[in-house]
Amino acid sequence: MKEHVMRHLPVACLCLALAACGGDFSNDDLEFLNALPRREDLAAKLPQKGQGRAGGGLATRTSGLVVRLGETSELMGDTEETGRAFNAGVDALLSLLEDIRSLPPTTREPDRRVWGPFRAQNHAGFDVRFVMTREVMRFDYQLEYRKTGGGDAAWWAFLSGTFEADAGIRKGVGSLHLDVERSEREGLPATDVTVLRRLDIHYQTKALPTRVELTFTPKDGAFPVSRYTYREAQGGLGEMHFLMPGQDLVPGGLLEDLGLTTRWAPDGRGMAVLDVLSGDIRGARYTECWNAQGRVTFTARSWDFFNPTEGERATCPDFSALDG
Repeated sequence: MKEHVMRHLPVACLCLALAACGGDFSNDDLEFLNALPRREDLAAKLPQKGQGRAGGGLATRTSGLVVRLGETSELMGDTEETGRAFNAGVDALLSLLEDIRSLPPTTREPDRRVWGPFRAQNHAGFDVRFVMTREVMRFDYQLEYRKTGGGDAAWWAFLSGTFEADAGIRKGVGSLHLDVERSEREGLPATDVTVLRRLDIHYQTKALPTRVELTFTPKDGAFPVSRYTYREAQGGLGEMHFLMPGQDLVPGGLLEDLGLTTRWAPDGRGMAVLDVLSGDIRGARYTECWNAQGRVTFTARSWDFFNPTEGERATCPDFSALDG
């Protein structure tokens, strides 16, 4: 499911007529532009891959959670794979904003900026513009299209976003929304994301741990709604939470739906907590820790009364900064 969702991310860019614009940015222009998120604000900061780290993910394991100390952590593999896919989703949305940073607005009003309108270079028969408004410390913005020749009432938003500023540049609470369903209704090609109805990001960067939530809503129930949450704490500690439906975790007649929370340190050490949400062992919990080489150092199985833990819990990194 995860791979299926991520393959259909948008790769379009704004494609405004850069050559038609010129001039400088005012200090007030920069205040508007600082309300737009950058990749470093939202992307998951994954640990560097060390020698021997080659976990393929839980789906590749044929023996469920029969894990031996010292072997490569498959949950580490799920963490790295999902983190890369999460970043691809963030990049896909933020790429739609990149051109805005390179050209000054066409129209300036006290609490409003407009870039355009321009002919949409990759969408014949459409005009495009970018509109931002400000109310005290709240900014709203829309990437809008209309059919060429239409009036003001013909504009509609393909991408919309909000940001409520706090102390510091790009510190605050925000969201972005890609309306693929509206794009199809309006006849604007969106071939890379036809499997989706919408794509949403919600984030807060005003305090640690920061939080970014990415949600894929499918069209016509093509797959379950998929939600991925990334948090980051002081010291480069990271956390990813996501669902893994339909896993054959233990022998039995039912597949398991899992909630996986993984945490990692910059040096590659990590910990995963796997909660069984449905299936043969609903309510069970599995915990696993690994070292900088991705090798399992500790396991705990809540359902195993005879051998519930293996290894030393002290080998698990301290992730208390992400608690709460």
